[in-house]
Amino acid sequence: MARYREKDETDLVWNRIRRRITRELDIEIANRREEALNILLSTAWEDYVKAIATGELREIETRYSAMAAQIVADLVPKALGEVADD
Repeated sequence: MARYREKDETDLVWNRIRRRITRELDIEIANRREEALNILLSTAWEDYVKAIATGELREIETRYSAMAAQIVADLVPKALGEVADD
């Protein structure tokens, strides 16, 4: 059974710092995600409607899947590297 360890002031300060960074990052990610999705989903819908007419649904699905993967690959390491360089 785990035993509770009393935290000292340095532990409590670190937890506040960690919690603030986590919350602020989550908020910023949510804001940017909404902005990106607003553009991407509108464009994807237009492409989807065109793809229905031309029979290219698979191609459009593959293109947007690859785009999403590339966005994440481009952004996450860059953001982490900038923090590490400071």
